Amino acid sequence: MPETVPHGDQPRPPWPTGAAADDTAEELSALDEQLIAQLVQRIRLARGHQLSRRAAGLPTTSLAQENAMLRRYAARLGDQGAGIALAILELSRPQAVPGAERP
Repeated sequence: MPETVPHGDQPRPPWPTGAAADDTAEELSALDEQLIAQLVQRIRLARGHQLSRRAAGLPTTSLAQENAMLRRYAARLGDQGAGIALAILELSRPQAVPGAERP
């Protein structure tokens, strides 16, 4: 099974000091940039998928797929993971164009 985030009173490594702290901060910033890039890619893909479904006469989203995503995030990251999944789903919704009619 893929790695999950431990909960409870798990031992934590000591916080780095000095130059090691700067290296860790830089590594965290780099990871943040990678996460953002991955989220942007996922959002674009999801919006395109939703537009394709709409063009095919299907509902824009699949509730079963969204629920499966929520369960995956919750299983790996706990309740907060489900919150992350909900935020990603919200970001993935096509943005309304001002003045455009809603279908």
